[in-house]
Amino acid sequence: MRAWRWLAPAVVALLLVTVWPIGRAVWTSLSTTSLTGADDRTFVGLDNYADVLSSRTWWLAIAATLVIVVLVVAFQLVLGLAFAAALQRLGAVWPVTRVLVLLPFGLLAVVSAVMWRDAVTTGFAADWFRLDDTGPFGSLVAVTVGEAWRGTGITALIILAGLRRVSPRLMASAVADGATARQRFTRVVLPAAGPAIAVAATYRALDTLRLLEGPLLVDEPGAAIRTAPFLVWDATFNSFELGLGATMSVLLLLLAALLAAVLVPVLRVRRVL
Repeated sequence: MRAWRWLAPAVVALLLVTVWPIGRAVWTSLSTTSLTGADDRTFVGLDNYADVLSSRTWWLAIAATLVIVVLVVAFQLVLGLAFAAALQRLGAVWPVTRVLVLLPFGLLAVVSAVMWRDAVTTGFAADWFRLDDTGPFGSLVAVTVGEAWRGTGITALIILAGLRRVSPRLMASAVADGATARQRFTRVVLPAAGPAIAVAATYRALDTLRLLEGPLLVDEPGAAIRTAPFLVWDATFNSFELGLGATMSVLLLLLAALLAAVLVPVLRVRRVL
């Protein structure tokens, strides 16, 4: 009982900042509410959900969003693991490198998106790779790469925390027993660093799922490829349909919960031969 007395304020605060906004969004999604007329509210039940789920545009946006999530997370895990292995070998300069790898993550997402969009359209990437007219798709790829670049540093630090759990004695024993590099990686390193890799992948996947700034910057009227967060923003602030925007946001929240529920068991590292 004494422990609950200490936990009660935190639980109450958590309920206020999570349950109340989510409940309000669910309630708003059950009605047609216009941002231009707060009093113009009509209860429609699940009609908004039926409209969204039967929309081809919504499912194309979900597919595009998931493709971006997969590419960004895969890119960050590969580079993050390489950077983490390199950082682990650094000694006295470790505090400095820790700050340096986090510098991109400290940038606003919109700043990173603008930098990479301009790099591909008129900057160094266009000159190096002789890109003439990338179009909306090329710009979307550019801001996706920018998001991957921005989050690689934090991913590397999370994985590094897992690599530091690898026992030097266990690694030395594996070398003495004649284990190959692959066997040491799969049977010693991965089981120890697996939880950190799962945390990094889940965190970056959920963070990328809500990506809005980049797609918003490169969007053009009539574009065929749009992400789910962009559709939420468009329905709320362009069409002024709060009910429809709330419906999309609730569905996106459910998708995030489903994605987390899938990633955690899938990324649970087991010993392999």
